[in-house]
Amino acid sequence: MKVVFADFRIEKYGGIVEYVCAMCKAFRDLGCDVDIVQFHPNSMSQSAYDKKIREIESGEFQKKLKPASHAFGFERDNVTGYWKNNYEGFFLPPSNRINVFSKDALSVWNNYAKDVDVILWNFLPTKNKSWDKNGEGGFGFWWKFLDLPSSIKQVFLVHDAYFNVRASQMSALRDKILFLGCAHIAAYKCCEEFKIPRLLLLNPRYIEDKKMHCTSKSKRVVDFFAAHMFKSMKHMEDLVKCVPYLDRKYNVMVAGGGIEWCYMTSDKVSSKPRYVCSKKTDPDLPKELDGKKIPIWQRAVEYGMEYVGQISGEEVFTVLKNCKFAIDPSWSEHYAQYCRTHINGFIIEAMMYGAYPVLRDYRGLAKGYENVYDPLFENVKAIMIPWDATPKQFAESLKKAMCMSEEQYLEDTRHNFELVKSIFNANGNAKEIIRLCNGGRKLVAKELECGEDSKTVKKITEETMQHFGVQLPIKWTTY
Repeated sequence: MKVVFADFRIEKYGGIVEYVCAMCKAFRDLGCDVDIVQFHPNSMSQSAYDKKIREIESGEFQKKLKPASHAFGFERDNVTGYWKNNYEGFFLPPSNRINVFSKDALSVWNNYAKDVDVILWNFLPTKNKSWDKNGEGGFGFWWKFLDLPSSIKQVFLVHDAYFNVRASQMSALRDKILFLGCAHIAAYKCCEEFKIPRLLLLNPRYIEDKKMHCTSKSKRVVDFFAAHMFKSMKHMEDLVKCVPYLDRKYNVMVAGGGIEWCYMTSDKVSSKPRYVCSKKTDPDLPKELDGKKIPIWQRAVEYGMEYVGQISGEEVFTVLKNCKFAIDPSWSEHYAQYCRTHINGFIIEAMMYGAYPVLRDYRGLAKGYENVYDPLFENVKAIMIPWDATPKQFAESLKKAMCMSEEQYLEDTRHNFELVKSIFNANGNAKEIIRLCNGGRKLVAKELECGEDSKTVKKITEETMQHFGVQLPIKWTTY
């Protein structure tokens, strides 16, 4: 069986890179041929590709970068052989990079896909200007890349709970999409708004070791570690603001980058009130610092926070094997409609390597959703910090966690490792995808839940398709 991951190129891949790599390994283990294809609004020559690869391998590429560049952390995927970066995603050769605006783009894709059994899609084109290369609606033929025979099973992987508003045009593709594979509970519940079958395939990681990396709490040299894309939902500022209240007793390591990191560390940070010291966001802030517009990042660094920039996946794993607590400070009112906490790829990796998770409790964040049932919240062993905790309260929770006994730490981290093996396992996801694809629409209709297109989905679908100049319903040419 040949399985291909495909997407319309976006930036800021984040944990989705590790998602794809884990699944590639799992499909490989099942004897499948695996590949990755991306659709771009521009071309790259073989010589330009080869040049960059030589520079990456020699280290010349990295020498050109600024210290906190998002392009740091390139590494080679050991299954596909392609180079990847946890921020920018995959750097693919021209053979796997299709310029959608080239004259033969569709024929190239159709020829490539003719012997493919399963296509796992990640992203659709958006209203981004890069897709309007030929003017307003210039990419109105994008749907034709999904106009493939029914013998090729097409599955769409859903990675966030905004799918019903950011990718509503999916509803116009129901004739071609076998089912939606949802990476977490919030994504699964949000997809109730589509008349397309959906399956909960929890964010997977590839588990090579059957036993947990058992380093005791006392031997783990990094106290607190967080490696994330700095976007608004992540609320990395909550972790940064709590650092001074740790009283220099513990070390805090932070990795990653993104637009919010740029704001947080910019010379113009004073224009972003959430990123400067203030009594409004930190009621326990010393009076003499209030109103001084001191950057929270600067203050955290002065109190010992270590920033290591954008690092590779392997480097993240190395730190996780040697850190006590892995922190995800994210919270979102939108997500709070669907779950009590959000468990992303970084936290799953932490549980794989025996680090203890620190998460946020969303209870009370979205009015009317205080009693949302979240089985993962009930089963994962984690330090749960209220979404509205003050910086000092956040720090006090971390201090209390450091007092946990070695026995409790080991018991809980072993529990989490078994949880990852049972429900976050890429091999299980790959087997389920193959089983359902082999069974086709009849099996999918029998086993999977299917919602109805909501008013929001219908409205946004119409608007998006009008933007691209696509008439609905789509008139498919293959069956």
